[in-house]
Amino acid sequence: MKYIDVFNGDADGIFSLIQWRKAFPVVESQIISGVKRDNALIQHINLEQAAGAIVTALDLSFDKNTEALRSILPSVESVFYCDHHQAKTLFEHPRLTTVIDFSPAVCTGLLVSDYLNQQHHAWAIAAAFGDSLNSVAYAECSKLSFSGKRAEQLRELGVLVNYNGYGADLTDLHFEPQGLYQALSAYDSPFDIVADSTSPFAALRDGYAEDMQKARNAVVVAENRSVKALLLDDAAWARRISGTLGNDLAHANPDKAIVIATPNADGCTLTISLRAPKSNLQGAGDICSGFATGGGRAGAAGVNALPMEQLDLFINAVTLAYS
Repeated sequence: MKYIDVFNGDADGIFSLIQWRKAFPVVESQIISGVKRDNALIQHINLEQAAGAIVTALDLSFDKNTEALRSILPSVESVFYCDHHQAKTLFEHPRLTTVIDFSPAVCTGLLVSDYLNQQHHAWAIAAAFGDSLNSVAYAECSKLSFSGKRAEQLRELGVLVNYNGYGADLTDLHFEPQGLYQALSAYDSPFDIVADSTSPFAALRDGYAEDMQKARNAVVVAENRSVKALLLDDAAWARRISGTLGNDLAHANPDKAIVIATPNADGCTLTISLRAPKSNLQGAGDICSGFATGGGRAGAAGVNALPMEQLDLFINAVTLAYS
């Protein structure tokens, strides 16, 4: 039997697949991933690979994979598809099982954990922290009687693995997602990763601290009662830190939407990360979907290539939505 595992390259995607493969171990699988914003990954499965395969797709926008999914379904044995982004193109097929919930207080890791009867729930909590669902993640820690120290270990691990997923392409990342998944899945628990000084955790912690120090000099291009918007440099460190910086600022400014703009290599467009106010977790995906190359979920979304001259227009749209 052939297995193909397709997952988003952030904490949610990686920790979702770790749970899945600990519950359903296989000798070998083909793994497909990419940078966090690369959601259209089903297209990388050709029909020869799909023939007779069991496909697992995790934390990928259904809408961005609909046509590619339709093309492989006649060939595969089955597809299990779990995600928490909007799915306006959702359809049924006898070879397709879907678990889709785009409520703002869930992530794919939590959905996978519930599907597996919480067999490996600590990984799901790390995924929730990575997706900036801190209140949800701390509540789940309490249910498992994790101490303050253990909860903070899961939080830091989730944040760091999520931070690693941001970049224009794989060369911006500290670890390619496929390799990071393989390294982390070798551990019995997320706490073992934190305890091992030779694990990717230590390298990610150092990289994160260095990038965050540089981000302290970011230019605030707009701030009002509803929005805080920052413009970062055209550099790999800025592309890496953009999403995590947005999450941190959202927690520090719970009544404001956070916009992080990072120049793209083409010199004329920006990558946009938008975080809805923590006090009003809705609308981010709808705002970004109103711009070409935009999309996301209710609490967090983005635009991959916003023309620079449209930055003020975007900020105005965010301000209007949350005023």
